[in-house]
Amino acid sequence: MLISRNESSRSWREVRIACASVIRDLQARGVDDSHRVLLSSANSAASVLTTFALMELGVSVGLVDRGVTPNQFARLVEEADADFFVSDHEESVPAFEGLDAHWIPLRELDAAAQRDAGEPAELSFDRWARRSDALIVWTSGSLGRPKGIVRSGSSVLANVSRTQDRMKYTESDVLLPLLPFTHQYGLSILLLWWQAKASLALLPSRRTDLALEAIVDLGVTVVDSVPAVYEGILRLLDRGHTSTTLLESVRMWCVGGEPLQDDLLRRFTEQMGRPLLDGYGSSEAGNIALAAPDNPRLCGRPLAGITVTVVDDEDRPLPAGEVGEVIVHTPDIMVGMLEPGGRVRESQRAVHRTQDLGFLDANGNLRVLGRKAAVHRFGNTLYPDAITAKASECGRPVRVIPVENGRYGTDLVFVVADPDERPAAHWRRVFADLVAEFEQPNKVLVVKQFPEHTNGKANLTALRYMAQAALRSRPEKTAAQQTTAKPAEQAIPFGDRITVLQDVARLLSERRSEILGILTEVCNHRTATDEIDASIEALEGAVAEVSRYGPQAVGQTGVLMPSNIPLYGYILYVVIPSLYSQRVVFRPSRMIDAQTRALHKLIGTVHGLPLVLDDSGQREFMENVGTKSDVLVFTGSYENAETIREQLPRDTVFCFFGQGINPFVVGADADLGKAVDGLVKVRMLNSGQDCFGPDVVFVHTSVSAQFCNLLSRRVEALRLGTPHDATADYSAMFYDEAFASTLDYLCEKREFIAAGGRIDVVDRHVRPTVLIHPTDDPFLPPEMFAPVFNVVPYSSEEWLNELLRHPYYAERAMAATVFGSLPDTVGALRDRHMVSVDETLIDIESGNHPFGGRGIRANYISVGRKRHTEPLLLSKAVADHLPGKS
Repeated sequence: MLISRNESSRSWREVRIACASVIRDLQARGVDDSHRVLLSSANSAASVLTTFALMELGVSVGLVDRGVTPNQFARLVEEADADFFVSDHEESVPAFEGLDAHWIPLRELDAAAQRDAGEPAELSFDRWARRSDALIVWTSGSLGRPKGIVRSGSSVLANVSRTQDRMKYTESDVLLPLLPFTHQYGLSILLLWWQAKASLALLPSRRTDLALEAIVDLGVTVVDSVPAVYEGILRLLDRGHTSTTLLESVRMWCVGGEPLQDDLLRRFTEQMGRPLLDGYGSSEAGNIALAAPDNPRLCGRPLAGITVTVVDDEDRPLPAGEVGEVIVHTPDIMVGMLEPGGRVRESQRAVHRTQDLGFLDANGNLRVLGRKAAVHRFGNTLYPDAITAKASECGRPVRVIPVENGRYGTDLVFVVADPDERPAAHWRRVFADLVAEFEQPNKVLVVKQFPEHTNGKANLTALRYMAQAALRSRPEKTAAQQTTAKPAEQAIPFGDRITVLQDVARLLSERRSEILGILTEVCNHRTATDEIDASIEALEGAVAEVSRYGPQAVGQTGVLMPSNIPLYGYILYVVIPSLYSQRVVFRPSRMIDAQTRALHKLIGTVHGLPLVLDDSGQREFMENVGTKSDVLVFTGSYENAETIREQLPRDTVFCFFGQGINPFVVGADADLGKAVDGLVKVRMLNSGQDCFGPDVVFVHTSVSAQFCNLLSRRVEALRLGTPHDATADYSAMFYDEAFASTLDYLCEKREFIAAGGRIDVVDRHVRPTVLIHPTDDPFLPPEMFAPVFNVVPYSSEEWLNELLRHPYYAERAMAATVFGSLPDTVGALRDRHMVSVDETLIDIESGNHPFGGRGIRANYISVGRKRHTEPLLLSKAVADHLPGKS
């Protein structure tokens, strides 16, 4: 039986009938056993039926994780030389359209499965078993770029039979795999269900709450998942989500995918009264060793017909209990590796060198500790995953991440997942008793939970980035620099605060999830992630910046905060200026008041700096703070800036950060794909609500039709999601005034709309919109704070350069972008703009260097009633204009 949460259940006969319907639909599309088909989908009844239908047809099946991007999926389709590819994307995306292979939407196969095809499919998989390239799966890429592993159908099915002999699934079992079926482990469970004719329950693999409900409601007997999911189950049980007595139908709790730590095994066994049955397998060889109810020790013994040895660095077999590399001899080994163009580079090896560390106990049971990769430290050769196994005795999940640190050698960062977020000092004391002196951490990083891949495994790449960020603040100097350089503390007015800024940078890395939660109240997830990264980079470059420009000490800096970028603004205008300001007083924008306060409270837990949040209105702020500050910062409209400037004493340094048109120019010889990608990237920053967004796009008439077609298709494919959705391209608009003005503008210009244009007033959702204006239209764009692309085709560079000299553009000259070879235009723009060539403004902006142009409405510095238009950086403005007070 196939049990789906959102659909009616199917008996085994109904499964075969539905598969027959899918087979007929695939055949009608021209799919036969001469073809290769790639499948990428979340677990669903349709994905199960399609997998079986493809196998019954005898095609070469490639399984791709649904978490890959459309561009990555398209690359794999191309590299595999697939004839067809199936996915559960709702609509085609630009990445699919240039492929020779044909896309088959999974929803159409699902619809076919609902139609009665008459006789059920046999589902013997005989033709598939005869193929040498029957299955292609891609490795996780933990040792580099993912590799395509090619296995024969007979080896896959033989490995399933070996597994069945060990685990003894029965027709009365109800299986609950919380695993993606596009991976080796998940596929093996799917085939074991097929072989045993058991029942299979389908659930989202990460919904542990639904899993517990399903166990109770369906009488589940076998659960399979990764360690992180079992950690989640224990947390739910601790919160009283359900009683363990209601879970007694489960006879086997199976775990795999990554090494099982002793502490999780102990806690789970104590809570459930049954052990976690560990297993070891790989994409290259299938299942290798499995613990079972009659032998629950470690990963159990190797399956029948498979032998495992553990060897040292010179390939000498090691005795029981000694750690070395795991070597596997198996008839189920892969046929070879997939090469570009779909060729299979055959492997003649019968031996699988796993590059995993482990040992065999006296009874032949295997324990796998992790990857073999060694590091050298204090004259010792260390294996981080072996240290992880020791450190995991602490009672919480731990990962030991090695980070190369130049002449300092290899640093070890211990990342511990602690929902209680006890301080690093606590965990350092715990680890001191668990690992040797030469294995002690350089840094302990505490997180609520590990970042995870879509299959539930810990995301080691993300953990490595976090570890690197935690160690970035360590300065490296040459011997000459150490003896001759002026200490930063002396070069910077308040040098004793340098370490505090390092603490802030560390907090942004360590408490990233909390900060993301605050930022995604006002922007989408991608923008929030970029904002955190940019803030960390600015903090890391702050000492060099202030040393470079040498601002003198300031008594008080006042800041009227921007209405977006709450974290980046706080770092640039409040935290970094504390290196040269005795006191910083800031007033949050009312639009993001709550978020600014939350960030100030959180970051304030580590800095203790004289950074004062002022609660008053703007008029009171100007009277009590603005007019009494040596430096005043304002981000907003030009009109408001002028009003503020008129109230200030003559010797106040007033820095105004405004907004420009930011023209985006595409030449006749530009790389159009790259230009479209760049345009979408910068315009869709914060769902279009950012001052970097170009308000007008000029495209040469010789390529304008092709450019607009590419842009329109790309824009139509952008995915809407909630601000918390990490996979969404954009979210609904946050700012009421911007939404209202966008609504008015699109109504007024609706005759020019080429793509998008749909608006949901209730949800403030503006579909990204492309407007194509008449050729050589002397367009004077309004300042847009929305996902709107105004395209103006131009016929000559001379016409374009003349328009860009118009006073309207000159007054708003902040930044510009040019794609293609247009030296005269670039030269003309650079007179007043910051210009990026063949890259976006995002790529050239740095929080530690001046940015902006010479348009009076874009930005200026005012002192002594005189306005200076130039690229702005606060420390440079103070250094250049405060001393003379002219």
